[in-house]
Amino acid sequence: MIKILKLVFVSFIILFINYDSNKYADEYYINIDELCLIKNITGFPCPSCGMTRAYIEVFKLNFNKAFHYHPLFIFPSIIFFITIFRDKLKIANYIYNNYYIIISVLLIFILVYFIRFILLFPNQEPFTYNYNSKFYTVLKALIYVFK
Repeated sequence: MIKILKLVFVSFIILFINYDSNKYADEYYINIDELCLIKNITGFPCPSCGMTRAYIEVFKLNFNKAFHYHPLFIFPSIIFFITIFRDKLKIANYIYNNYYIIISVLLIFILVYFIRFILLFPNQEPFTYNYNSKFYTVLKALIYVFK
């Protein structure tokens, strides 16, 4: 099972590198509406918005830009590592079963989300508003009906 997960992970890495470097070298033309369900429905960015672009920049070895897109881009890799090796490493098992660490990581994500929301929304990528969202479309229709 672990070998299959590693193979899937490496396949996704290769796919991202090839996708970005072959077609879109300078700019990202990733349709956020199709990637992020939360942004597609509500129009607002989710706590992980910018993570995909951050990893694309990591694969290009551009860590400054990766940090700009999401400052906690390293956390999912650490969580993935801990999940895979929890039975083989004592420290990974300790972290995996320690609820204080898990809650702390979640609180850090929420805190960073609110800070990014205050500083970046709605003018700077990846924290822009999606005016094609379902919520905004319904809101426009309601305003038109009750006008």
